[in-house]
Amino acid sequence: MEKTAAGSKRRIGSNAQTIGEVLRRPVSYIVPVNQRDFAWTQEEVDLLWQDIVNALEEGRGEYFLGAIVLAPNKDGQHVLEIVDGQQRLAALSMMLAAIHQTWKSRDDDEQAAEVFRDYLGSKDRKTREISPKLRLNETNDPVFQAIVLRGERATETQLKAWPKSNRLLYEAFQRFQKHLADWQTKNPDAEESLIELEKYIAGNANVIVIEVGDEYDAFVIFETLNDRGLELAVADLVKNYLFSLAGERIDTFKKTWSEIALLVGSENLTPFLRHLWLSEYTFVRERDLYRDLRDKVKTKTVARQFVEKLRKMADLYAALLNSDAPYWADVPTEALQHLRALRLFRAAQFRPLALAVMEGGTAEEVSKMLRVVSVITFRYTIISGFNANQLERIYSDAAMAVRKSGKRNVKAVFDQVKAAYIDDQRFVEDFGKATFGRAELARYILVQLNNAMEKDRAVGAKEDAISLEHILPKNPGSEWPNAVPRDDDPDRWVESIGNLTLLEKPVNRALGNKDFHIKRDKAYSLSKLAVNADVAGKSKWTWKEIEERSKALSAIAKRVWSLSF
Repeated sequence: MEKTAAGSKRRIGSNAQTIGEVLRRPVSYIVPVNQRDFAWTQEEVDLLWQDIVNALEEGRGEYFLGAIVLAPNKDGQHVLEIVDGQQRLAALSMMLAAIHQTWKSRDDDEQAAEVFRDYLGSKDRKTREISPKLRLNETNDPVFQAIVLRGERATETQLKAWPKSNRLLYEAFQRFQKHLADWQTKNPDAEESLIELEKYIAGNANVIVIEVGDEYDAFVIFETLNDRGLELAVADLVKNYLFSLAGERIDTFKKTWSEIALLVGSENLTPFLRHLWLSEYTFVRERDLYRDLRDKVKTKTVARQFVEKLRKMADLYAALLNSDAPYWADVPTEALQHLRALRLFRAAQFRPLALAVMEGGTAEEVSKMLRVVSVITFRYTIISGFNANQLERIYSDAAMAVRKSGKRNVKAVFDQVKAAYIDDQRFVEDFGKATFGRAELARYILVQLNNAMEKDRAVGAKEDAISLEHILPKNPGSEWPNAVPRDDDPDRWVESIGNLTLLEKPVNRALGNKDFHIKRDKAYSLSKLAVNADVAGKSKWTWKEIEERSKALSAIAKRVWSLSF
């Protein structure tokens, strides 16, 4: 036992248990209303299934699933709240439910009843109502009970109306059922394989069960586990902490938090919290966000103000995630082009600055800010390959400076981030040497270059009507002798900007690996796109022509992605 500062004993206990021991306990487990929705995708479902099946088939004595944290529930001593681990328990329950329903489909009601009673719940003989072992949060539990425990099927109308987390839950259960059916077909004795899998999950899959005495202990455990490298959701802890300060306003807090989660998506809650913190308070890493927030948000009044702030900023953050959000209706259309580019760059580091400008800035200021961060991000990370973590700190410092000064005009914004603006000489050198293996990114770059080259924009490259073309093919045959230097890496040249171009889709389909002269005469010479004019005039195509064209395109890129204030 550990003592608190006040001298009272803190109740925290831990022990290793099998999943069977956890689920056979005479208690039920609930996911508190404030915990995040079910978020497992196909990737996590497949990984859990494959790991457990591999462990079983390899004869491993145990399969370790990490730690789960439980806390008492105010409604009764036979109910425990899942502070952390709800995703894993839900997934394991689905695996066991799939086994239960398989027994039912085989008309073995006795086996089905035993699996259900041991791991899933009990059924009242009179009312026929199910008392489940596991209850999820308010969003997911109705679907979990209906689909997983009662074996119902969802209609197309229901699927369309459900939030994303319920669709993920439904898809996860269907996937476990499919995995189980496929696995049985590979085993000669289907019934024996069912029993083996159930016994392995129940008797060999282990967790460390950590039981705490109250919410504060849960916070301590979170910090301890996080310090030891076990990843837990920061948003869950922040939410619990804020709710602990809510007092009589707890229902309002819960309602507001649900609105926030719906706006930004439960999977984006932690990034949202951190980006707001970086925008308005101080720069922190994700692992330190909770501690810093707890140090600054200590009273009911401050907690209420912070929750209200979160709700307000959630609308803005949701707009950064969705170019169809209502926020953009009155913003210049150029802003959406920059936002889509940032999404293509897989950039999130700019969001603290974006929040600072969006809150209080005009539509024009927001649009110009997005162009600034789009150009800087393109130069800094995409072309020159600098570490994005440093860029995030620059954007965070800029956000706080913007809030402090109140100046959101483009010159003021650029002055705060110009340290990250790669100079023209470095940019041109790096652009000419860069390779672009991501087709979507290469296509975006070439569209911008092409449209800059077409001064009157009479044609313009429409992304839905063009495709990416490698002039020197990825796998050149004998038709391309001496195209690259001997013993050199072909990819260096094939994915170079100088070797990439755009073609109208009907023209590009029939080219394949044909030699340069055929491709030139049947495609590049016939193309109306400006980016192909120089290629159409070449008599051959080797690494020298690629290098020459890369330099020419670099000079154009310098003008396209340029800021001057």
